[in-house]
Amino acid sequence: MKYFKFLAIACFTLLFALYAYLGNAGTLSTAYIDPAYLTSVPFGSHSHWIQPWRAYMETVPAKQFLNGIGVVWNVESAVNPELVAHMLAKYGFKRVRVEIGWGLVDVNDETQIVKVHADRLKNILVALKKYNLRPLILLNAHHGGPCPLTSIQLTLNKNASAGDTKIELNSTNNLQSNYSGISNIGNGIAAEYLITNITGNTVTLSKPLPKNLTSGTSLKIDTLKYRPFSIPGSSDYQKTMVGWNKYIETVAKFVTNSLGTSSSNNKGFDLEIWNELTFGSNFLYINKYYTNEPYQYEQNNIWNNLVKETVTYINAHSTNFAGVQISNGFSNTIPWSASSQQPARINAISKHPYPPKKSYPQDEYPGKKLNAFAQEDSFIPTYSVYFPEYIGTALQTETIIRDIAPINNEFYGIKHGRYARVFNGKVFPVPVWITEINVHLEGSNPNVSIERALAIKAKAAARFFCFYLNKGVTQVHLYGASGGDKSWGIIQDNFIQYAKQSNSVYPLNEEQYVSPSLKVVSRIVNQIKKGVDHNLTLKTTQPLQIVSIKDTHDHYQFKGDGTTAHPNLYDRDVFTFLPFQVNANKLIIPYYVMTRDVQQDLTPEKFTVEITGIKDLTAVSVYDPINDKNIPVKFSQNAESNSFSLELIATDYPYLLTLKRELVNTQSQPILQQETPLFAD
Repeated sequence: MKYFKFLAIACFTLLFALYAYLGNAGTLSTAYIDPAYLTSVPFGSHSHWIQPWRAYMETVPAKQFLNGIGVVWNVESAVNPELVAHMLAKYGFKRVRVEIGWGLVDVNDETQIVKVHADRLKNILVALKKYNLRPLILLNAHHGGPCPLTSIQLTLNKNASAGDTKIELNSTNNLQSNYSGISNIGNGIAAEYLITNITGNTVTLSKPLPKNLTSGTSLKIDTLKYRPFSIPGSSDYQKTMVGWNKYIETVAKFVTNSLGTSSSNNKGFDLEIWNELTFGSNFLYINKYYTNEPYQYEQNNIWNNLVKETVTYINAHSTNFAGVQISNGFSNTIPWSASSQQPARINAISKHPYPPKKSYPQDEYPGKKLNAFAQEDSFIPTYSVYFPEYIGTALQTETIIRDIAPINNEFYGIKHGRYARVFNGKVFPVPVWITEINVHLEGSNPNVSIERALAIKAKAAARFFCFYLNKGVTQVHLYGASGGDKSWGIIQDNFIQYAKQSNSVYPLNEEQYVSPSLKVVSRIVNQIKKGVDHNLTLKTTQPLQIVSIKDTHDHYQFKGDGTTAHPNLYDRDVFTFLPFQVNANKLIIPYYVMTRDVQQDLTPEKFTVEITGIKDLTAVSVYDPINDKNIPVKFSQNAESNSFSLELIATDYPYLLTLKRELVNTQSQPILQQETPLFAD
């Protein structure tokens, strides 16, 4: 079968060369859609030219867009949550991700959340319910407070040196070997330096001190209710897992009680299991609390084990989780979790594909580089990137398209793709939820102005939602609701400050408080929701096909070296066309040039796009959701071929193309029915 893989890649190379030879200047030189844009980039390879997101094109039901718009709740407790929820709902948001960590459970009564946190969280949940915002509850055990614990302050009796593993305290009362540990001398990890032995007032630590400490130093000692996750099946592991299950039960009851859905067939919330393996996850690995890894086992097994244990508990208490969708969050920052491996009760896998800022060639991704022919090569173009769809390209091998595409693909013997999970011969799709994503303008450019940062975030928000909710992601949560005008915040700082005032109510005149991001999301939502048919599915929408894309300007994102293997990446190569079907007679299609740096504005450009599959157009219009105005458009229709041409103006954020017409039956892209890899072993 390796021969057939080679033959398929060779055919792709030959076709690309033929397109390049035949294509006129200003004409897209390859087919707009081709599965090889994904399958020709094996895991371990990457490319500046090949665009995996162009491996397929689907007409997505408009409801998927409308129901998928979310944000992360990172609002400080002093802010009135009802005002924030009101604004989010008014401007089109439907989902809010809220973390309720295991460390918030009362150490003395594990059926309860610690009261101060319970009061705050209940107020948030009640506000979300009031404005029809569905909470996604993050289950997490951040190592700063991973589980129920108690804290005390003790004093160092004698000087201690960096590297010491024995120290003398003023008291050892209430300390517990292998559960108590020092928390304030390292990396902010609770009980990071575990106490493994207690003899009088002298304690032995699991790791040597990282620095010198003088007599009289105050030490924060945390005593964990449960040991960090350890060898599966061991006594420690079993006890910790029992505690985790108690935590799940407590959170579910707390949320349903707060939402008033305890007796409902739909509890009104969803769950995400874990946050990020790259952040706050030491509690997953007991060996991280010791110097020489005393426990020998496959530590990463905990990722799958914890998911399986969680869904096993949920299945055993199914009535408490009726209508609750569950996502595997261990996949947020790694590429290994695959749809084919997920238990039946898992409804999605999550991702946190924050776009990086990079300059090539110095920031070139490691591994095999592929040129425009999908051949291994050494040429690297010179340009910079910072754009929302970065992870949808092949700029690094872990493209999200491997998981969100309707194309099964395989690496390291594991099948990935939206339709790769099969039970008893039946496909059970596993979509992706993006539970954190955004751009950070101040981090990219410390000198950016507030006005400029807000404007760029608006462009980015439009691109995040339109692109990912069309290409197979079903939830996108921007980080975060607040966080700064020049930083992460979607809601403006002035509104956050207003909502801190006692007895504040939602302002009658809100214009000064509404961010450009909220405005553009609202305008897109308002266009898409008019006349929406909620019964449409991917199986019942009308597929479109792009026949050609032409321009007369030859503008490009980066310059090649003049060869066909290293061409310019033209703007027409990254012309992004994202069909959503509103009802039987109406489509809205966000389209734009996927520029490589969202911080650089693109002067609007003209393109001629030929589309097939539609006849009898009754209306064609284009709307600019940032400037809230219509854009000129020209079209001509070929009744015989059921195709039409559009003369479009495009820029670096989505304009909305509205088509009203009669539909005709046309062949959809074959890949949309494909449930096996193109290049099977």
